[in-house]
Amino acid sequence: GLCQAAWVMAAIHKKIAGFQRDEAYIGTAEERAAKEMGDDTGHLPIGTGHMVKLPNFADNAPKSLKTLLKKDPSVAQYINNVVDNA
Repeated sequence: GLCQAAWVMAAIHKKIAGFQRDEAYIGTAEERAAKEMGDDTGHLPIGTGHMVKLPNFADNAPKSLKTLLKKDPSVAQYINNVVDNA
């Protein structure tokens, strides 16, 4: 089927491009820990379950949302609260 063809094409692409596992590029978790190259989660405010604040979102928001924000200030407070706590 289509999915099987995708796997075959990916395998061929891997051979041609010379892709390797992540360990070849960044090392294993143990190697990174030995070199004190741990993950710094302080620089990663995004990820699963975390919303990312979009620059100038209110300026580029849909017209209906802009109207709602003007009519009901509690909506703006909610959106700001969600974004600030992300």
